[in-house]
Amino acid sequence: MRVTIYKNKGMTLLELMISLAIVSIISQLSMWFYPDFLANNRLDNHVNLLHRNINYGRLYAIENGTYVTLCVLKDNQCSKDEWDGQMSLFIDNDKSTTLDDDELLLSTFEDVHDADSLEYPRSAITFRPDGSLNGFQNGTFIYCPNNDKANLEGLALSVSQTGRIRIKSTDKCQKN
Repeated sequence: MRVTIYKNKGMTLLELMISLAIVSIISQLSMWFYPDFLANNRLDNHVNLLHRNINYGRLYAIENGTYVTLCVLKDNQCSKDEWDGQMSLFIDNDKSTTLDDDELLLSTFEDVHDADSLEYPRSAITFRPDGSLNGFQNGTFIYCPNNDKANLEGLALSVSQTGRIRIKSTDKCQKN
């Protein structure tokens, strides 16, 4: 008669309970950082979207030999100091920063999240057919995530007079 010995290949209830306790503690600790993670993700996504649309507007103006404007439209007119709204990129043949019936809307993109803020010192950006900015419209976009808490670094997107863009971190969002 042969005796076979079976080895236990599972885990005990005690091992399972200890593993679950460790996983729950680690997940609770990570939840403290989750809101900041989401805010930084929104920051990166919106600044990259803004960067792509500015580049698109500049290239469209160069390729088609026309004026292109980026701004927040209210009643088909660029509104001043309201960069938190839905931005629009359109052909602006008469350089009036107004979307007329004979002008083409190229793109629109989403509002800034309610907890965040976006500022720019001008009411619009208009590209000339050579890709440079019309007039003195150069400046720096400042995007601040979770503006009411003011504990995260923001991003600054600078647009030069030649239409070139540079992105860098900024501490202008943090309040002392």
